[in-house]
Amino acid sequence: MKSGRSALTALVLTGALTVTAACGDKTDNGSAAPAAAASSSAAASPTPDARTELTNAFNKLNGVTITYTTTTETGTVASTKLTGSSDPAKKANSGSMTITAAGQNIKADVIILGTDVYLKLGLPIPGIDPKKWMYVDGSKTSLSKLGLGDPDDPANVKGLADALVTVERTGAGSFKGTIDLTKRNMPSTSAALLQQMGDAAKSVPFEATVGADGYVTSVSMDMPAAGQVPATKSKSTFSDFGKPVTIAKPADAEIQPAPAALLAQFA
Repeated sequence: MKSGRSALTALVLTGALTVTAACGDKTDNGSAAPAAAASSSAAASPTPDARTELTNAFNKLNGVTITYTTTTETGTVASTKLTGSSDPAKKANSGSMTITAAGQNIKADVIILGTDVYLKLGLPIPGIDPKKWMYVDGSKTSLSKLGLGDPDDPANVKGLADALVTVERTGAGSFKGTIDLTKRNMPSTSAALLQQMGDAAKSVPFEATVGADGYVTSVSMDMPAAGQVPATKSKSTFSDFGKPVTIAKPADAEIQPAPAALLAQFA
């Protein structure tokens, strides 16, 4: 039973923290070139082609406060739903996740403020008060190993602009195509999964929608199987672009240190 709980703990942390992760340093490196290409293309034609329009919509998310929802269905093994908000200027992100796996519903909450991470897990952990937040010092524990990245991309989608292979407009503000995930800057855990996907990782089907204001409002993908991980369907939706977001540190009385045994799983 102990090992089962340990596995579920890892599942919750990996799922919650990876879903809220960003694609490394793509904000500084990956988005500049597509934006420039989009600008020249727009100047040449009053009607941008599908790739340019979608690239511009992804890049427009840079630095904007948003609220988001991400759902995933990993075969019949597990499903997740994450809702949250992000304030890139303050390097802040928060999310609440429910994971259904092994016949159990597991809840997890995360707050990211710079390199400070606060976690609540709906699992019994020895010596931990389930009503308090566990604190993780991100300056001492690699955020990439925790699956964490830039709050500027809480649903881990903006790097998709650099990975587009084919793009087709299917209607007003609607697109579909394929993505080469090997072209993205991924955390080491995700990179290992990509290797197991083989060539299928280079042609992942996606659909996306763009609102009248030019922001991406939804992205869905059909991820291929990776080793023992079944094929996964995911969908992220975005709203409240540029609206005020409040993400605060928990009160000191509500914080406790994360146990060493839990942190060791991500050493």
